[in-house]
Amino acid sequence: MNSIILLDVLLLVVLLLIGVPVPLCFAAAVLLLFLVGDFGSASFLVGAGFGQMSSLILVALPLYIIAGNLMGQGGIANRLVGLADAVFGRLHGGLGVVVIMTTAVFGAISGMASSAVAAVGKIMIPRMVERGYDRGYATALVSTSAVLALLIPPSASMIIYGWVSGTSVTASFLAPVLPGVLLVMLFCFWNRVLTRHMPLEKPEPAPLPVVVRDIAGQTRRAALGLAMPMIILGCIYGGVTTPTEAAAIAVLYAIPISIWYYRELRLADLHGVLWRAGQTAGTLLVLVFFSAMLARMLTMENVPQMVLEGFLGVTENPLLLMLLLNLFLLLIGMFMEDVSGILLATPMLMPLVQALEIDPVQFAAIIATNLGMGLITPPTAPILYFGALVGGSSLSRMLRPTLVLLLGAYLPVVLLTTFIPALSLTLPAWVLGYGQ
Repeated sequence: MNSIILLDVLLLVVLLLIGVPVPLCFAAAVLLLFLVGDFGSASFLVGAGFGQMSSLILVALPLYIIAGNLMGQGGIANRLVGLADAVFGRLHGGLGVVVIMTTAVFGAISGMASSAVAAVGKIMIPRMVERGYDRGYATALVSTSAVLALLIPPSASMIIYGWVSGTSVTASFLAPVLPGVLLVMLFCFWNRVLTRHMPLEKPEPAPLPVVVRDIAGQTRRAALGLAMPMIILGCIYGGVTTPTEAAAIAVLYAIPISIWYYRELRLADLHGVLWRAGQTAGTLLVLVFFSAMLARMLTMENVPQMVLEGFLGVTENPLLLMLLLNLFLLLIGMFMEDVSGILLATPMLMPLVQALEIDPVQFAAIIATNLGMGLITPPTAPILYFGALVGGSSLSRMLRPTLVLLLGAYLPVVLLTTFIPALSLTLPAWVLGYGQ
């Protein structure tokens, strides 16, 4: 049966590489295992898939997607850019900092890296090019910063991780926050270094009162959009609502703000927004269904235990095992986006995580940082390809700044998250009393 498992994994990887839609890749893997294995009746596996999908926490996924789409098309991205530009735009390389900050906040609202690339990239890449930034650098910065959506709550990836692993979703939300903040700081540092020789257009100096009035005005215009993640997280961590109920509140909040306050979304446009969000959510739920079936089949064949034995067969040194764990997650992140990567990797790696005595909440941060790095690591790098389409840049022009940000920012954060548990456990302990 081991050869069949390897063939199944190979089929999954090949289908992903040739561009088959991810849910269909998982469906093909399920079908192959079912045809050659002994798993009883198909009704048992289908029941297992539907049983896993009945979790109330999964209702939060389509709700957050709807809220993110509403705010993305309702003017929030423009106002976030305006506020960040007022605060940082007068610095050397300030537009780069604007991109980093805006993408982090918008990614938190939408919960998806691709949404952040689409919304922020369309606004900021042309603006950066006009002010003297290299197009390849501008596109690379938007694409790499968009992966902060995995780390800044509320994150769709952490909802999936909490569901798959049985870990507290609220604690999982908080685990990657400090690594995300550290990543923002490193991005800002490298932005300063990489732009020092670019012929950037310098903004005209302005008196301090003018700057303060500009910031105050932009803050007032962006306030209701900025309040959205604060309301969501305040409701969750204040004990008022569950993450699913907070997602419903986010939708109810986003509709009037986008339509009647910002007035960039008409009531007639609501149908289109809901339809596109429904398509995205439907694709995710089909993926969840087939991945739940695949996880059940792999568990029945003791694949998680085989993975553990495989790692221990290479080395029993805990330090090397942690590095191998990171490499394994990075490779998964290079071949598939974050949600499918979490669905596949989490049940397979849990025995190894337990053997290494890694806290499951810390593993939430480890898996988020590694999969995020995989999304922008060549040669596959799905977010980089998407960013190139949005920014009209070639991948060759994006390669150098991307590698600098990967090696100088992402890799150190991944290693620090892996080997310093306090980086991911401090906030859950402080806010929720986790582990105390």
